[in-house]
Amino acid sequence: MVMLLVLLLYSALATEESNLIDSLHLPEEHIQYWVNRDSAVRNLCFKNEICRLKHAINNKHCWGYESNCEPENSYSVRKTKCTKPNSWGTSSTESQLEIFQKQGDFRKLAQTFHTIEPICISNNTEDSFLECSSHLRFCCARNIFFDFKNLNSKTSKRYRNDVIRKGQVGGNCNVLFDEKLLHSRADEKSYLQKYFESYPDFRISEHRCDVIFDKPTVLIKLDASVNMYHHFCDFVNLYASQHINGSIDMDIDILWWDTWFNGFVDSIFGATWRAFTVNTPHELIDLGGKVVCFRNVMFSMLARQRFGLYYNMPLVRSGLIHAFSRHILHRLMIRQNGPLLNKIRVTLLSRSTPFRKIINEDELFILNMIRLNIFTF
Repeated sequence: MVMLLVLLLYSALATEESNLIDSLHLPEEHIQYWVNRDSAVRNLCFKNEICRLKHAINNKHCWGYESNCEPENSYSVRKTKCTKPNSWGTSSTESQLEIFQKQGDFRKLAQTFHTIEPICISNNTEDSFLECSSHLRFCCARNIFFDFKNLNSKTSKRYRNDVIRKGQVGGNCNVLFDEKLLHSRADEKSYLQKYFESYPDFRISEHRCDVIFDKPTVLIKLDASVNMYHHFCDFVNLYASQHINGSIDMDIDILWWDTWFNGFVDSIFGATWRAFTVNTPHELIDLGGKVVCFRNVMFSMLARQRFGLYYNMPLVRSGLIHAFSRHILHRLMIRQNGPLLNKIRVTLLSRSTPFRKIINEDELFILNMIRLNIFTF
């Protein structure tokens, strides 16, 4: 009888843990890392006995960018390997590994994470707060406004840097407004490198709001949506930004900062946004002429940062890219059936442009030993 009660109790706890894991929407192997990074994940895990014992107690796991992260506890420790000497000056595979991790793995995020400084501070939660990394590549803010009266939604063109002008972004900073720091960090001008030409004109002001974003919001400028290499730079940098921000919650709003009058068209890879939010993304073009206020907003790192995470980087065995892949597949509920014994799966991207089209593509259809998965775009 006692054994039966123990089994029933364990079964109930196991079911509760399973429900918890489902609610976190995280690969189970990632929970032990997010427990130490995201306070919401940690609090939920501690409320569940099995999760607490399995993932939280004596947990030293870390992603790699945290200041107290020991290399042997990092996510990438058994993933990143240098298999042969290089020809560009480093003297050992250890030096190669360190450079790779700082340029293309989680340790790269430390360059942003550890340069974040407050620019606007208030003495209560109803007023404003703004903090940014070097070069304004990543920012978080609370209770700030944008005036989009210059957007001109019906005629707006792509890649505009003049949407926000002097006096059209600001908040109420009643303790500190470090204008000198803000100006010193506004040193990059390209559309996909920073957010606003007029960020240095951040003003302290009381303001009315035509639209209020109450949920935590991600604001992101976007690369070309028709090309996987380009567009997944957006998603990789958004995932990296969530690490820096320390929150992986899915009940968030996302605002696509695209200035084209037809809006941002994402018909090919648009399903990927479901890995980041349960809500439909909003479009900048719908906010023309309005004063928009954000309770809590994160400005995601952009696709074309200088020395940023950009397509065609040789990131094989990068723990960051490995974690991103697992994260996206899990949240989109994509399951791989296989690998299958004595079978090879071939996926062919069928391209139509002259320099990318496979000339003898049709001949592949007659090979009975190959079943082709064709994706055309």
